[in-house]
Amino acid sequence: MNIVTLIPAYKPKYLVELLSSLRYQTRPAQRILISDDSPNGEFRQALYSERIRPLLEGLPIDLVEGPRTGAYENFKHLLRLWDGRSELVHLMLDDDVVYPEFYERHLVAHGSASLSCSISPRWVANEEGILLSGQSPPLAVVNAPNRILSLDADVVFMTTVAECKNWFGEFSNTVMRGNTIELLFKPEIGGVSYAGLWDLGYFLAASMRAPIGYLQDHLGYFRTGGTGNSSNTYGPIMKAGILAYAALAMGGQRVGKLSPEQALKCYGIIAPVINQYYSGQEDMQVFCQILPLLASNAPGSEVAFLHAWTGFHQKNGF
Repeated sequence: MNIVTLIPAYKPKYLVELLSSLRYQTRPAQRILISDDSPNGEFRQALYSERIRPLLEGLPIDLVEGPRTGAYENFKHLLRLWDGRSELVHLMLDDDVVYPEFYERHLVAHGSASLSCSISPRWVANEEGILLSGQSPPLAVVNAPNRILSLDADVVFMTTVAECKNWFGEFSNTVMRGNTIELLFKPEIGGVSYAGLWDLGYFLAASMRAPIGYLQDHLGYFRTGGTGNSSNTYGPIMKAGILAYAALAMGGQRVGKLSPEQALKCYGIIAPVINQYYSGQEDMQVFCQILPLLASNAPGSEVAFLHAWTGFHQKNGF
């Protein structure tokens, strides 16, 4: 099986770690396609600097210009350029790191079963790459004797959306089967958009195509803090990332993967979070009012949420 690595690039700050983690893979990617979305081409300048030149030797890198219209648009730009040229795809963010056996272990997973994608847990690190913590998968996963688990859609929905948790991580610690890539162009389940929580939404949608392969070994780390979206609590991406749990619960119920009780539980978890963090934010007032109504199963609350959710997306260009 072939793997193509797609890197939506914006920050050159972690370029040495990024290239080193790809250079020393025991089973390297067949192609590395980078889309430079930095405002003034800073990533391109850094990539072709004298300091970086030794790391480029032997890496099959193609660099293209990004659309510069938002991070997820850059993802889609890369996926269009990939255009089905490999069986497997790794969408890797420019501030994350994968360990040397990342591709080898994911290839084993995909070779052992027909999977929609494979996911390996990752550590959480600070800006300097110092490991701070791990993920918290369900105890049934932690205690499972097998090193590679096959998780069906029922398990995936029940352990994530129903609990308002994303214990899987993100795209950087995932290898996707090429025949699931079109899901990334239409981020919705049951006709409800999950834009803002694209990674978990993809995992859920993909699990309805084929099981997810979960590897028990930590094979990389996610960098927290700094200037990433996760550090901007009041930015539209973080707001959408929280609200999208309610959207996923609504969509999950529509496709029969969540019971009405599980959907209500999710709304009940999200409602106080929205109120705690965003009660003073003008664009979130409508959700502060609607989420408690959703949690109490009030008539008309679902229609009200969908209307407000659509408006939020349009306003923020999702």
